[in-house]
Amino acid sequence: MLLQIAERLVEPDITVVELTGKLALGRESQQIENLIEELVKRGSRRVVLDMSGVDYIDSAGVGMVALAAGRLRESGGKLSVVAPEGRVLHLLKLTQMNAIVSVCPTIGDGVAAV
Repeated sequence: MLLQIAERLVEPDITVVELTGKLALGRESQQIENLIEELVKRGSRRVVLDMSGVDYIDSAGVGMVALAAGRLRESGGKLSVVAPEGRVLHLLKLTQMNAIVSVCPTIGDGVAAV
């Protein structure tokens, strides 16, 4: 399944970006970069990347998470990632992304982390 992206506001200043499908090299990853840039331009500084629906991630996907975290940090914001289990969580830990962003098991934890 190609990557599907949905965005919603959970608090006046916290945006949840829900990802479903494969997060891999390609146009979809570029869409996430563009969305993060758009959120920053709109003044969103606290973003939760919900990856609980992602069933596959490659190094480009991990790089996109790092890029998003860096862009938000530059603008004075923060990113947290929801990855409850499986390959996505394993790869985020293996690449030590959990040292760069808060990796949380639930959306509630992700919201609390930003």
